[in-house]
Amino acid sequence: MNRIPDWVWESYEAMPRQVQRRVKVFVRFLRSLAQPVPVAVLRGPVKQHDQPASVILAGVQPWVEYLPHLFFEGPPKRDAVGKVPLWALPRTLERLAPSANLVIARLDRISARLLFDASYLVVPEWVDVWLTMPDDLAAMLSRSGSVQRDLQRVHKHGLRHEISHADADFDQWYDHFYVPFIRKRHAKYGYLVSRRRMRRYFRVGELLWVLQGGQRIAGMLIRKQGEVLHGHSLGTLDGDYTVVRIGAMAALYYYTFQYARAQRCPKVHFGGSRPILTYGDLRYKRKWGMRLVERGNSYVFLVRWNRLDESVLAFLTETPLTFRDQGQLSVVAAIDCEAPATEKEAEEACRFLWMPGLHRLYLLSASGWEPSCKPPPRTRLIDLAADRRGELPAFLAV
Repeated sequence: MNRIPDWVWESYEAMPRQVQRRVKVFVRFLRSLAQPVPVAVLRGPVKQHDQPASVILAGVQPWVEYLPHLFFEGPPKRDAVGKVPLWALPRTLERLAPSANLVIARLDRISARLLFDASYLVVPEWVDVWLTMPDDLAAMLSRSGSVQRDLQRVHKHGLRHEISHADADFDQWYDHFYVPFIRKRHAKYGYLVSRRRMRRYFRVGELLWVLQGGQRIAGMLIRKQGEVLHGHSLGTLDGDYTVVRIGAMAALYYYTFQYARAQRCPKVHFGGSRPILTYGDLRYKRKWGMRLVERGNSYVFLVRWNRLDESVLAFLTETPLTFRDQGQLSVVAAIDCEAPATEKEAEEACRFLWMPGLHRLYLLSASGWEPSCKPPPRTRLIDLAADRRGELPAFLAV
């Protein structure tokens, strides 16, 4: 296959960001029409739950397995059902759904929108994370005690930064920082951007390095586009995560903010994250004041259950799902409690899970809620003791 000429990529990069996203989504839809979708049944024990469970899975490995690997305790047994034409997939999943605890399909956005109904949660595979630069950066950072402790480590270990533009530096960063970091941190679910594409970003950008004692221990590729500073990807030397503990990640964030201010960029885009609010990457970005924004060009997971049984509730307790709700991003999570949940428990859950950019938080309680319990702002309390079915159209109704 011939490679796409550089002038095509350059024309694409010159397009407005919203147009780029629409082009990507449409191209993925065209590709999907020509390829049948693999369908399988996964079986195994569930995290935080003793009983075995099953998931109907539709999509290409390994990417489709990301959510199931958060659901099961270990590698599940996989039984292939076969490959199904895209147009026949909704009917196939409808037929198989009653035999499983969950149905999960990974599709492009257009296919998901055209072929599937509201009985599925639309969970983005990735979300973008942005920061609007404040007038007083120091005052913003001082509001988080955790950020202050991170910055103390930066100063304690003498972490400094430098900017470079040399081609040899790009190769060093890509081979010895970016690639090993992604592979070690995300294993088979990590997505590596090609060297060719990253080099295109580098030609109009630069590398921000973090140094300790003159040695480069971490680096990020950054690029200014209009009024936005994009942090495309980062990595540590040989993928070593121990340097994060001495403040390497905090130094990358802090010096990127300083660079954005020097370049008069009012917004910083810190790339993509998995939309799981209980997981470290997103929680780390949240404490720096960043907000979620839906990524228009990502694939989506379609998630469905016929009944909110113990296995699904255990999953939603450990893995709250960010999903598309009335054109915005909301979160559904479960609270694990033996008695009716209290207003204090609702407030604690909201404080722990809420992140700027969210539209609403749906909190499920299998034991119900105390009669006098008032929901926190932009939170809906779902009483499963009254209706254990928890059907999606019902609990999403305003």
